[in-house]
Amino acid sequence: MATSIAISTSVRPALDANQHDALGMVLSGALPLSVFIIVHGMAELAGVMPLFFAPFGLPGWLGAVLHIGSLPLFGIARWMVAQRDDEGRRAGWWLVGLMAGTIALPFMVGPLDSLMLSATTVTLLLVGIAAGLRVAAVSPRAALVMLPGMAWLGLSAFIGLSLAAGWSPPFSLTNAQGQAAQ
Repeated sequence: MATSIAISTSVRPALDANQHDALGMVLSGALPLSVFIIVHGMAELAGVMPLFFAPFGLPGWLGAVLHIGSLPLFGIARWMVAQRDDEGRRAGWWLVGLMAGTIALPFMVGPLDSLMLSATTVTLLLVGIAAGLRVAAVSPRAALVMLPGMAWLGLSAFIGLSLAAGWSPPFSLTNAQGQAAQ
């Protein structure tokens, strides 16, 4: 009597972004950029162009590079914590939310007024800080990887909020009177 034994092996896909090797890190960094490119293509078909924050007289393309450059950092930080434990997986999902907000932000600049845009950037910064705290609890090195992207989001939120506050009541009346006198 012949018997057969089924052998069960776990087959991991070759392009798994969660595997802990160099390929997993590269895929984790490239995935948010790929999503941004897809969203940009769909938005362009709809006639919506992204607008990027470029302060201090910097060219707009440099603001775009700095903004989009934070996406691979967030992806790599997610890769560093996602396979640790349950807390790492939860921190990874916070980073996915941060990446989604970072991808969506340039497409929301056009329709929003300055107050709503500054509220949106501050909200995104708060989500980033919450994600950073969760990531730092799992891996301080991953939190350091996030830091340049968080600094750029923080600068954007700070300048946007200060400009919105400067032109919102009661200061807007003072600023308008000051310009009328000149």
